[in-house]
Amino acid sequence: MNQFKKQMMSFHMQEKNCLNRLYIDKQIYLSSVRSSEQPVEEEKIYVYKDLSFQFMGTGFRTPQKLILLVFLPEHLISGTYPIVSYPVAYEDYVLGILADSVNHLSEEYQNDKKSAREKAQFFLQPVSSVVQRRNGCIYLEEKKAFRLRIQFQVPLLNGICVNGKAGFKAVKEVLNLIANGLLLIEKEALDAHVRLYSQQLEIRQYLKEHNITAFIANGSILPREGDTQKPAGHAVPFVSPPELEVSVPLQTGEVLTGMGVKKGITVITGGGYSGKSTLLDSIEQGIYHHRRGDGREYVITDDTACKIYAEDGRYICDTDISPFFSYISENQRVEAFSSLKASGSVSQAVNIIEAVYGGSRLLLIDEDTSAANFMLRDENMRKLVQNEPIIPFTDRIVELKKKGISTILVIGGSSEYLKYADTIILMDNYIPIEKTQYVRSCLCEAFDKDREKQSCQWTQERYLQMPARENEFFYSEYVQIENARYIKINDYIADITKITAIICDGQINSLAYLTEKLLTDTGEEEIDLLERCRKKIEGLIENTRDTTLSNTHQYELCLEMIRPLDLLMAVSRMRGLQYRKIDTEEETCKEKN
Repeated sequence: MNQFKKQMMSFHMQEKNCLNRLYIDKQIYLSSVRSSEQPVEEEKIYVYKDLSFQFMGTGFRTPQKLILLVFLPEHLISGTYPIVSYPVAYEDYVLGILADSVNHLSEEYQNDKKSAREKAQFFLQPVSSVVQRRNGCIYLEEKKAFRLRIQFQVPLLNGICVNGKAGFKAVKEVLNLIANGLLLIEKEALDAHVRLYSQQLEIRQYLKEHNITAFIANGSILPREGDTQKPAGHAVPFVSPPELEVSVPLQTGEVLTGMGVKKGITVITGGGYSGKSTLLDSIEQGIYHHRRGDGREYVITDDTACKIYAEDGRYICDTDISPFFSYISENQRVEAFSSLKASGSVSQAVNIIEAVYGGSRLLLIDEDTSAANFMLRDENMRKLVQNEPIIPFTDRIVELKKKGISTILVIGGSSEYLKYADTIILMDNYIPIEKTQYVRSCLCEAFDKDREKQSCQWTQERYLQMPARENEFFYSEYVQIENARYIKINDYIADITKITAIICDGQINSLAYLTEKLLTDTGEEEIDLLERCRKKIEGLIENTRDTTLSNTHQYELCLEMIRPLDLLMAVSRMRGLQYRKIDTEEETCKEKN
């Protein structure tokens, strides 16, 4: 710490460019020196108490904006469970106990009588209601330590010169705050946090082994408080119907009981405000592991689940919509359909096609947010309208089931869906009641197998046509207008409002960052788009571990894990992007086959 103090005191009253000496001795990246010949310097690491720390820059245009990396030895955060087995749970716990206090300290530094540049500022990535991997805190097994990534703005005098004294004091204060916070860790609380995460992993594995797509434990609190992620105060605890109840044994000897939604076609119905949409929303959020106190800790869903909407005005480019359209107006080919502003029925069809291509094994559909003419067509309409290009979803739902893709439908206005269902759940004042046998025996006829369409060709690969990059500087941003969300990269804009699996800013940052990588990384044009999305996400945290995202991104970027499916759906919505078209020979061969 004395070395760091000496360095900061030497910077006092100097121009802010001197701050780069916190992490390099001199500017060695000269244009006259080839990269292979550039000298490699040792890392500048400082020590304080049991903590070590170092700095990274964010570019020579913003030398006062630094990244403070603090290393926490694992023995300070040891629990009963091995860290290497559950690193994500430990990382989340560390962020959970430190982020609020670090960010609160930054608020205390603010002073209305001084400009923002004259006060030290800190920011540590906060946690949300779910346990996720984030770049704000990662476990480095090779160092046997956790690494915090704190954004630190050095205070300046008159906006130009370094306030070395105040800068040193601020860093020492935040390090003391972290050290004291670690001393307050309660082993029982840490163990409980990791135990819950391990149990969630156990349940997820149990579902895969027993052909269950979703599990909702008895006692879960599903309704939310207004627009927040907090559980509603006076909500009715969830209780499974006896016919659908399953018991999940855990390694601790505990047995969790709740409703298991089997693979296949499940229909959830009920009157208005009965809780059917709330149940579907909770099932969607079950792709994540929730923190204790959320109410949905033991709501676990197939992690490829995708909620499908009708999106009027959606951008579509070169997409094969033949599974749901026999022809389309304006002389467009259904095998390569494009639209700047698609209708509700076309957009919903494309959303399903993209989900299937993206590897989803569970489609979640709410009748209220669907296009009625796309979802079904009853007997009278089939007789009346003979020339109908739309192949309704109900004509493909059994085919999807045979492909291993389950569907959970929320309905309230039509009984037509009931005949396709393997399981029927009636919601009554947030209480689920199993009604499958009752419906089959009393209310509707069996599914007419003669209506099944011939199996179609679903999209299996897509190739992104790389945009022109000559002399083009890519800049990404996130824009929110009321309830609409957009990612903008140069002139390419994606409306991600209906990708509701994305729940926090860190995930949106990841979408923007990885989308830009897809647009700019060369040499990948011949790789299938889904495979490219998978590879980008596999290295999201590791590849940015020692990288400052300052060239095309603000250094403040906090990243959080997302799914390849969500990245795929965001890229597919990006206006202006094109896809490699099928050439005539390929097309002719496909038609012959």
